[in-house]
Amino acid sequence: MARTIEVLTPENIPLTLEPAGIGTRFGAVLLDMTIQLGIFIALAIVGGIASIWLKWLGIPSVIEIILIVGGFLLLFGYFILFETLWNGQTPGKKFFGLRVVRDGGRPVDFFSVATRNLVRLADFLPVSYAFGAGAIFFHPQYKRLGDMAAGTVVIREREAKTLGFAWGKKKEDAAKAQSAQFKTAHLPDTVVPPADVLTPGEQSLLRRFAIRRWEMTPDDAERMGYRIIVPLVARLNLSFVAGAAPHYADLVSTIVADLDRTQEEQDAGRTL
Repeated sequence: MARTIEVLTPENIPLTLEPAGIGTRFGAVLLDMTIQLGIFIALAIVGGIASIWLKWLGIPSVIEIILIVGGFLLLFGYFILFETLWNGQTPGKKFFGLRVVRDGGRPVDFFSVATRNLVRLADFLPVSYAFGAGAIFFHPQYKRLGDMAAGTVVIREREAKTLGFAWGKKKEDAAKAQSAQFKTAHLPDTVVPPADVLTPGEQSLLRRFAIRRWEMTPDDAERMGYRIIVPLVARLNLSFVAGAAPHYADLVSTIVADLDRTQEEQDAGRTL
């Protein structure tokens, strides 16, 4: 039975996350390392040709040093670059439907990404990811040493279902764009059902933002989410935990998930 992580956000919204197991994580890192190896081989070939050409011209070559430094940067910089720019994903993680998030389900930032990947060297010890694999196997949230140090966890993203779009965008494209981790999120019982009080135009705006937010930086997404949510607080009867910083972008995604479920229930009722 798959393990789950229950998270309560500052907006009183419960999230259920499924940590990724050792099998899919191994597949993802194997794919990423294959890509890294391909890049390094290509660089080595180009460097070898450049070194021969420089020697033929009588110019001292530092290609070997560049390749050593470049190999180190490729080993760690590859993961740091992709996980920072792709909001917790690398090509391997994206292929296997995985994402790195901070404890509590929040998006990763550069510091947490850098920390978890710089500790990757310890995970490799003593050989072939032994420490990292052992930590994942025994940890209740399948964390390796880097995740423990950075306060992160790798989760499986559930397959997103129809989002009920109002402006005609292909549902398949939309499902790829929106994080599926909010599909199981529910608004508190005190919140007025969004489908009852939001206009079609407001619902359309919320849906567009819930997808486009993943193309923004976390700070930009929060600023835009704040501007969208504030006019809706009274009508939805939203309340926040005192002393905890709200996360407006996550709140919008949760409202959209609620709208989707309502739409699916209505569609199912019409087909009966």
